[in-house]
Amino acid sequence: MSKSNKTYHALKQDFLGEMDFISNIGAKFFIYLSITHSKLSTYCFYFTYGLLFLVTTQLIVTLCLICINDFDWFEVINVTPNTGVCLMILVKYGKIYKNKEMYDKIFKHFRFDLWETIADTAEHKSILNQYTQTTRFLVRFDFYYAIGLTIVVDLFPRIIMIYQNNIVGNETQYLYPFDGWYPFDKQQWYNTAYIWESFMTTVVIFIFVFINILHISFTRYICMELKILGSIMEGLITEDDVVKIKEGKEIEQTHYNIKKKLKYIISKHQFLAKIISDLDNVLGEGMFLTYAFGSVFICLTAFTATVVDDFYKSMRYFSFFCSLLLEVFIQCIMGQLLSDHSNKLEKAIYFADWVYADSDTKKMLLIFLMRVQKPFEFSAKGYKNMNLEAFSGICSLSYQFFNLLRTAYSE
Repeated sequence: MSKSNKTYHALKQDFLGEMDFISNIGAKFFIYLSITHSKLSTYCFYFTYGLLFLVTTQLIVTLCLICINDFDWFEVINVTPNTGVCLMILVKYGKIYKNKEMYDKIFKHFRFDLWETIADTAEHKSILNQYTQTTRFLVRFDFYYAIGLTIVVDLFPRIIMIYQNNIVGNETQYLYPFDGWYPFDKQQWYNTAYIWESFMTTVVIFIFVFINILHISFTRYICMELKILGSIMEGLITEDDVVKIKEGKEIEQTHYNIKKKLKYIISKHQFLAKIISDLDNVLGEGMFLTYAFGSVFICLTAFTATVVDDFYKSMRYFSFFCSLLLEVFIQCIMGQLLSDHSNKLEKAIYFADWVYADSDTKKMLLIFLMRVQKPFEFSAKGYKNMNLEAFSGICSLSYQFFNLLRTAYSE
């Protein structure tokens, strides 16, 4: 474990500072973790949701026209990942707002109730510092990744266009961030179309990244609380308790305190189980789509990037491939971390000095042990547990499809 010389109060403020940072980012995109917000904020949410719906519709129409008119496999692959991302964001953005009471409850739990569990001890402070720092790193990485990705996606087409048209002297080629369909001549209105696509690309990327930041942070905080509960569980019966029980001193009071501590651990575990169940219901559809279509999209974008005879398109498909792979990994690693920490709590029960407990406590421990033997998981609507095994399966299937397409293409 990492060590920190900070006081309990300083570590608490660091943690709450991260919660405020997440809340402030959400406020910028009208995703609120509080059910008490102004009507203006609600109107802004619906306006943003309408923009997301509009751009999603635009991409769906683009895809349909490509399929109906001059079918081009490369163009289909060019539009499909963007369409899938927009659809996923539209669903998640709406679900977060629809379930704002649930998110508000989780947010308040980590802001207020969590501190009933975390004691001012060296071990708990070390755990708190470790998870606060790693969560801060992940959140900042995602935040600056969003900024960098936005700059690249918005400016790269323009830079390539200027290079090919003005420097190399090639035939004029109009490039756009996502190349959607318009009910007017988009070449004639090129600047208008480019500004619209750049703006919506920025909105989509930042909302997409914030949704990931929100769920990654909550998952890490749940894992932290599980680890702290495991620490309390291992110290359920202290050395002083063992001495008192052996010497027959204050036996009733000692067993009462042990049962009280165990009941507290069980109640916190039940609350976390409810949180995970609620989050799984919200994230389930997106995770199912990620598992069902992830391998296909990863394979197609990787294959197209290697065979297309155009630098800009090759880089575009390669960026799709990297982004899709990263998204699948994030979904799977969240589930893996959650499962691992849940299993560690089960092991913590074995390390408790349960042999010195009375019969009632032993029965409670046995029931609790049976309960924790089913670990917390993100189940993708009950279809597939999202973990590193699922990620390995998606990558393996993608590689098999990739080899099949390469073989068929070469022949």
